Amino acid sequence: MRDSTTRSTGDATRAGEPEACDLLLLGGTILTLDEADTTLADGAIAVRDRRIVAIGPRAALAARFRPARTLACDGRLLMPGLVNSHNHTPLMITRGMIEDLGFAPMFTAGIPQGHRLTEGEAEALARLGVYEMLRHGCTTIVDFYRYPQALARAHAELGTRAIVAGRVHDADPEALTQRRYVYDPALARETIRENADLIAAWDGHDGGRIRCDWAPHAPDTCSDACLAEVAGLAAAHGGNVHTHLCQSPVEVEQVRARSGLTPPQALEEAGLLTPALLAAHCIHIKARDIARLARAGAAMAYTPLGNAKTGRIAPALDLAEAGVEITLCTDTFSGDLFEAMRWGVAMQRIRRGAPVLDARTALAWATGNGARRLGLGAEVGALTVGRRADILVMNTDAPSMAPLIDGYGLLVYGATGMDVGTVVVDGRIVIEDGVLTTADGPAIVREAQAVAEGLWTRSGRRPITSGGA
Repeated sequence: MRDSTTRSTGDATRAGEPEACDLLLLGGTILTLDEADTTLADGAIAVRDRRIVAIGPRAALAARFRPARTLACDGRLLMPGLVNSHNHTPLMITRGMIEDLGFAPMFTAGIPQGHRLTEGEAEALARLGVYEMLRHGCTTIVDFYRYPQALARAHAELGTRAIVAGRVHDADPEALTQRRYVYDPALARETIRENADLIAAWDGHDGGRIRCDWAPHAPDTCSDACLAEVAGLAAAHGGNVHTHLCQSPVEVEQVRARSGLTPPQALEEAGLLTPALLAAHCIHIKARDIARLARAGAAMAYTPLGNAKTGRIAPALDLAEAGVEITLCTDTFSGDLFEAMRWGVAMQRIRRGAPVLDARTALAWATGNGARRLGLGAEVGALTVGRRADILVMNTDAPSMAPLIDGYGLLVYGATGMDVGTVVVDGRIVIEDGVLTTADGPAIVREAQAVAEGLWTRSGRRPITSGGA
C-alpha cells in the first residue's frame, strides 16, 4: 500500500473561490482498493453529480470545496461499496426454513415461492431483501426472479445500483417439486415476455442506476430450444446473462439424459457460453468443463454460504486458477457479503486442506471483480476520481472492527455487515448511521413479515407468531 496525494477533476473556478460539490466525506481512513492499493489517513472524498471528483488529504479538500452537505467521517474507515453478483430477493420467504432440507427451493414441495407468489407479495419480500443487502453495504446487486418489475421497483425506491432480470424457464415449476421435468413452450413464451417487458420498462432507469439483463434459470429448467432463444435475445440486447450452473447432481443428470451433454456443453451449444455469462454455483463441474468456461471467458458467481449450508463446496479456486474470474454473492440466504467473504476463503481452505487465498483476493471478489464482470469496472468497485460515488463508511468503534492495522484482514475476517454505518450510492446517502433514508425500514420488515406469515400459513406451516409450532 501507499499513501495518496490529492487528485481531482472538476469545474474551473476563480482563484481563491471554493468549488461547489454535492457531498464531502471529511476525515477517516480511505481504503480505495484501486490498482495501486492506495490508502489515505485523515482523508476526504468530494462528490459532485453522482461521481467522485476529488480524493485527498482532509485539510486540502476542506479548503478547496464548498459542499451542499458535509459528512463527518472522523475515525471511520471508508471503502468501496460491495458488489453482490447473484440474488433472488423474493426468496427471503425461505430463509430459516429450507436450510435443513438440503435442496433448492424451486425443487422443494410445500415451499411458498415462485409460482405461488402474487406480484405484490414478491415486491414486499424483494424490498426486505434489498433493504438487508443495502444495510450490509451491498451497493451493486444482481437480482433476478419472477415478477422482475417488482424487483426493479424495490431497487429504484431504496436506492441501490441494480442489475435486474426475470426468471426464464420452460420446465413446469409444480412438476419440479415432484422431481419431474415437463417442458412447456407456453411457459417459455410467458417468462421470456416477462423478461422482455422488464427490459422495455426499466433498462437504463435513473441514469443507468437500474440495468436489465437476461436470465435463463438453469440448463435443466430450460429446454435446449429455450436456451437458444434466450441466447439470441441476449446477444441482441447486450449486457450479461445470469444463470445457475452445475448446482446439483440432478441438474447434471437431467441435461445429460435430455441432450447427451454436460450443462456447460448445453450452454455452449445454445450460444450462451460467452464472456457475458455469469454462472452461479458451479459445484458439480468437471475439469474439462472448467476449462471450457475459461476458454469462453465466462465468470463465476461464488455462493459459499448457500453451498456450505447444504454440505457442498464449489471448486472456486480451481476455476480461478484455470482463468475463470470469480465474483461473490450471498444468493438470498443472507445479505452480508462480509460473511460471504469469510466463508468463501474458509471453504476453499477446507477443500484444499491448506491456507490458500488471502483477504485482499476475497475483497477483490466482492468489489472489483464483480464490477468488471458486470461491465461496470470503470464505474464502481474502487474509490477513484471519475468513478460513481458508491462508498461505505465503516464504524471502527465497533468491537469487531478493532484493531485496525492493514484493513484487509480485518474487513474479511472480523467485520460484519452490521459494522456498516453509512452507505452512499450514486452520490446519495441511502443509509445514514444504520438508518435507511429512502424508505421506512421498520415498515418494510413488518410488511414482509405479514406477507411471509400469510404465505407459510397457506402452505400448511403456521408461524410461531400466530401460535404455531
